[in-house]
Amino acid sequence: MKRISYLDGVATRPTSDAQIEIIENKLLDLAIEGDEGAAGQYTDLYLCRLNWEGTQSAEHRQEFVDQAQDAHAWLAVNSV
Repeated sequence: MKRISYLDGVATRPTSDAQIEIIENKLLDLAIEGDEGAAGQYTDLYLCRLNWEGTQSAEHRQEFVDQAQDAHAWLAVNSV
């Protein structure tokens, strides 16, 4: 199982803080325009950010990055 987790990490390109900020801004813009799905994605991402900033733990940072990647995938499918 560790090998699978390691290979998944190697195959997945890291998400930078700048990329996360772009994702957050795009979601916020869509949420302001009334997109409820974007509002939900933004809320989830924001809560993960707050959790990580509150603890500064590696585990919470990874959860934040994972949520950002999920939000990015959502944007790819749902934004025009």
